[in-house]
Amino acid sequence: MCLEAMPDHRRRHFVGAVSSDGSAGERFDLPMLGRHDDLVAVAERFGIEVFCVGIGSNHVREHVTAELIAAGLAAVEVVSPHAVVLPTAQLGEGCQLMPAAVVTSCASIGPGAIVNTNASVDHDSIVGPYVHIGPGAVLGGRVTVGARTLIGLGVRVLPGVTIGADVTVGAGAVVVNDVPDGATVMGVPARRRDRGVE
Repeated sequence: MCLEAMPDHRRRHFVGAVSSDGSAGERFDLPMLGRHDDLVAVAERFGIEVFCVGIGSNHVREHVTAELIAAGLAAVEVVSPHAVVLPTAQLGEGCQLMPAAVVTSCASIGPGAIVNTNASVDHDSIVGPYVHIGPGAVLGGRVTVGARTLIGLGVRVLPGVTIGADVTVGAGAVVVNDVPDGATVMGVPARRRDRGVE
């Protein structure tokens, strides 16, 4: 998870990172500030007021974000300078848009959601809180994705499809029909692969 200071509204300056064991910052060329267990104390020590959680697990990202907001910190969006975001798109607090991500007209990205590298969210789509849109995934226009859902690498979602909350869409799937909450789908076309469901 990366913590950041905010010198102005347009640019973010990363102060450092924390992790579960206080290591691995060298991978990102960031100083390690401490452990997850010490998040609030670390923020106080370094005068950090805003943050963005870079944890892949949707549920854990939601939990840690809630903990920091409860401690009085503010979640801010992080948008790569190599992402494309049209002016009518809406970005929720703490969302992350990676390099080559594209969010087009009137699309909405929920709080804490990730639109990963080379993924695109087309017009009028709604991506719920703490969703992860995997690298290279494409959401057609007017798609709705529920909270904490994982859209896997290279997935294609046809226009107008609704995908529920806490869904897993396997890599490379093509979603042509609505998907209920909690389901796991995969394949072309995507079909349910929940335990006992074919």
